[in-house]
Amino acid sequence: MTATHSHIHHVSPTGEVPFNLDNAIDAIAHWLPTQGPIKDFIHHNTLHAVQHHPFHKGVAIAAKVFGARSYLPLADYQNLYREGRIKDFAVDWAIAHSDCSDKGAEALRERLFIADDTVHYPPVSLANHGIRNRWLTHVEVDLNSLVQPIMFRLLANFLDQGISRWTMPKPNESFWDCIRRLAQNSFLPLYPFHEASVRDLLDLDPDAVILTCLQKIVGTETLYEQYLLEMLLAHPGWAGMVRLIELDPKILLERRQISLKELIAVELVAELATIQKRRGGDFVCIAKLPNLTELPLLSDYEEKITTPLHLIVWHEAMEFSLHAEFLAALKPRPIGEAEKPKPIAQAFFCIDDRECSLRRHLEETHDGIETFGAAGFFGIDFLYQGFDDAYPVAQCPNIINPKHLVMESNLAEDVPKNSVADSFSALHIKPHSLLRGWLFTQVLGIGYAARMIWEVFRPGSQLLKIKKLSEVDAHTHLHLLRESDEPTEDGKMLGFSFTEMADKIEGLLRNIGLTKDFAPLVVVVAHGSSSTNNPHFAAYDCGACSGKPGAPNARAFAWMANHGNVRAILSERGISIPDQTYFIPALHNTSRDEITYFDKHLFPEAAIYNLPAFQQAMQEALDKNAQERCRWFELGPQSAPYDIAHEHVISRATSIFEPRPELNHSNNLYSIVGRRSLTEGLFLDRRAFLHSYNPDSDPDGTLIVKILSAVIPVCGGINLEYLFSRIDNSVYGAGTKLPHNVIGLLGVANGVEGDLRTGLPSQMIEVHEPARLLIVIEQTTNILDQAFAKLGELTEWLDNGWVRLVSCHPVSRELFYYFSTGWEAVDLSMMGEVPAEVCSEAITAGQKATIPVHQLRRAS
Repeated sequence: MTATHSHIHHVSPTGEVPFNLDNAIDAIAHWLPTQGPIKDFIHHNTLHAVQHHPFHKGVAIAAKVFGARSYLPLADYQNLYREGRIKDFAVDWAIAHSDCSDKGAEALRERLFIADDTVHYPPVSLANHGIRNRWLTHVEVDLNSLVQPIMFRLLANFLDQGISRWTMPKPNESFWDCIRRLAQNSFLPLYPFHEASVRDLLDLDPDAVILTCLQKIVGTETLYEQYLLEMLLAHPGWAGMVRLIELDPKILLERRQISLKELIAVELVAELATIQKRRGGDFVCIAKLPNLTELPLLSDYEEKITTPLHLIVWHEAMEFSLHAEFLAALKPRPIGEAEKPKPIAQAFFCIDDRECSLRRHLEETHDGIETFGAAGFFGIDFLYQGFDDAYPVAQCPNIINPKHLVMESNLAEDVPKNSVADSFSALHIKPHSLLRGWLFTQVLGIGYAARMIWEVFRPGSQLLKIKKLSEVDAHTHLHLLRESDEPTEDGKMLGFSFTEMADKIEGLLRNIGLTKDFAPLVVVVAHGSSSTNNPHFAAYDCGACSGKPGAPNARAFAWMANHGNVRAILSERGISIPDQTYFIPALHNTSRDEITYFDKHLFPEAAIYNLPAFQQAMQEALDKNAQERCRWFELGPQSAPYDIAHEHVISRATSIFEPRPELNHSNNLYSIVGRRSLTEGLFLDRRAFLHSYNPDSDPDGTLIVKILSAVIPVCGGINLEYLFSRIDNSVYGAGTKLPHNVIGLLGVANGVEGDLRTGLPSQMIEVHEPARLLIVIEQTTNILDQAFAKLGELTEWLDNGWVRLVSCHPVSRELFYYFSTGWEAVDLSMMGEVPAEVCSEAITAGQKATIPVHQLRRAS
């Protein structure tokens, strides 16, 4: 989810400007997380609230508000320097870009190596040291522990998406009306709303309730907004979730009427009732606290930030060292290299960094296979309702509002709809009556308890009667061709016309630079992930498909690209796909390293002559990929045969005891937009988002604008969520997933009474090097300048340094760093030689940490 930028509105000290509740709530909401329900886990910039500031100023402001660390501990950077991961030339580069004078630069260099265990500690902040905490300390009442458990239970039950057997709200009932009904009409009192001191407040509207409570608790309008912000920052997960639902109710499958204003009203009533019960009606309000001016105030949080320059320099030096490892490998290649033979097959992959290694292994395995990268929705955005789905879901980046609906139906009309899920029936006990439930608990519960005790000591990897995805036969087809121009009730078009299909196919083919020389076989490889012990499953699927597997998009693309009418339109537009070329959809399961080929019933025998060779090469590549991944797992087999390594990654994905089914994007660092020749033959250690792009076919930058519109928010969002979750996992991340419980199918919390955790759990980021994404574009600076002028709001990612960008000249390979002030040539003279090996296995053998970029030189 994205957030629009707004600014805090302040009341003057003289009280001349009256407090405006709606404006205050809009301003407060700007600081709340934008992480949606767990079914739609979309990576995004954790600090979107300060994205309009330069990166280092933004993280400093955020630290002052949230009470978080901004960088790694100083000792970590110093250790990286001693280990050679931070280079001297990178330190020089960082100091030169710190705007220090020559004399100041020498003092700064000396300070870098002085030990200091406290410099990275969180600063004094609104969240931890503001007026609300000072007041609660003064009155000696812990409202957080007394009120929040009540609020969290009410919110979880009201917003529940299917865990509860009965729904708490009545149809079309708002959160405020629901709480008021329960408080006034329940047979048992709803604590603390039954207290006589607040009972009359429930008859008022939320606006009046909020103002009344603020007057009694705070006492002065100048501090109203700050108190509300600090109250919500005590549980940002629930507050942010409510705000997102208010702005977009469609993110819930079971709709609920709730607003941030209603949440604030209910919580303030609970706080007032609790404080009055503990301290009586004459408790000291915030306005009467001594030394208020000494506390951090909302009005000056931005002016009083501190930016530790030596930590900034260390962080910049670390990033430049890591970026330089890749930039040094982009030196001009020898001229006159032999032309490659025409490929027997081409494969489209998502730009996902986990596909980086699979593409490398596939190309190493068979030099007749050519690979391309694109956003994993493959340019086809639509709402998708699967055969067993109750609701349609978006199969496109969350910044796109799809206008088409695609339905899936069964190939065999006589097959019952629920037969597809029969293999999962053993995991669900259908009877819900009191007697049957008691019997099942007593009889089956004992058996499952015994089995769980056994598996604690002898963990098993297989669940009951569940088939592998690759074992499920094709049984459905997609309704892609629109048969009527009548829109649905929601205004969506059911399917696509042939012209619209041609537009989608043409758009992707031109973006990736494949408009001629098609191979006889083109495999469109989507990706998804399956794991058992992982509530964050959507974070492992395709970010370009709104956290869903991209299989429907791959199937749609292949069907459209194979259709004769679509090819005829493309031919008129200058893209002639030979009759002998056939597109096949597939899905790469990134946790199990398995591949599934879809719609086999459509394969014409003559058109897939090269499929067996591709399948064999792909299987070998998957085995090698599984082996390469094992080096990261603490208990994984090191340098084991392919079959043992592959068996291990499968067992990790299916074990209910494994908190690390895969490490996902934990190494992400680079995003390369260019021809495959730019990165072919490079070992990038699964760190690169690879998007295909032919600079010669984009003379005015039109294509690069389209590509960056997806690359910047998707890849940049992934990178920054990993970066900040690694920098301070307790504030920006979700902590360890071991105590996490899924709450209402909305999110996870520690136990049942905690706040919804945002960000990423520690098991996903513990090996991550927190450096900003480096985007390298194979294009001239002049054309990129034209493109950036058309990027709109996305330019703040570049101008403010939330991602770094380098231009690589298509011919000379000259490199230029982008700054808001202009382009700066990258000096490669101090970077040294790029290490080289003959194959990937020679590089990864015995390695359990991040490996620098290598060149692959095949043995002669």
